[in-house]
Amino acid sequence: MRGTIVCGVTDTDEGRQALATAVELTERLGLRLVLAHVAEGIGPLNGDADGDESVTMKGGREGAARLLARLADDYAVADRAERRVAVGDAPSLLGQIAAEEAADLIVVGARTRGRLRRGLESRLADDLGTETPVPVLIAPPRIQPRKTMAINGARR
Repeated sequence: MRGTIVCGVTDTDEGRQALATAVELTERLGLRLVLAHVAEGIGPLNGDADGDESVTMKGGREGAARLLARLADDYAVADRAERRVAVGDAPSLLGQIAAEEAADLIVVGARTRGRLRRGLESRLADDLGTETPVPVLIAPPRIQPRKTMAINGARR
């Protein structure tokens, strides 16, 4: 039986790192990949996504679909990754998508906490902990090499 990874995708460095991590995991383990993006906004009040939707909600949904298509192309998974979009509260809708897809794992991005605090920070991962029983993997940010200064003060 083939497992499923749902990747919470955003158009940020953190979201792209989550996507890179999810792609690598699915390729190595032979798992199914579902890319999911939840656009900010107010979802349908009656819970029926096929019913009447506002212009704003339709724009958010269509923008999310374009984002997922572009990122799937960028990461060469357009032919094998399924895509899900939603408009509303990201933690609850991502948890709902994971449940509908029978996901074994949700992958989300994170940022470092800052210079003085160690560790990673992902508000979405924290919120998902209360929304779904599916395990959440926090993809660490890509470590960029430090820029060093040459003796004469020029950057190397």
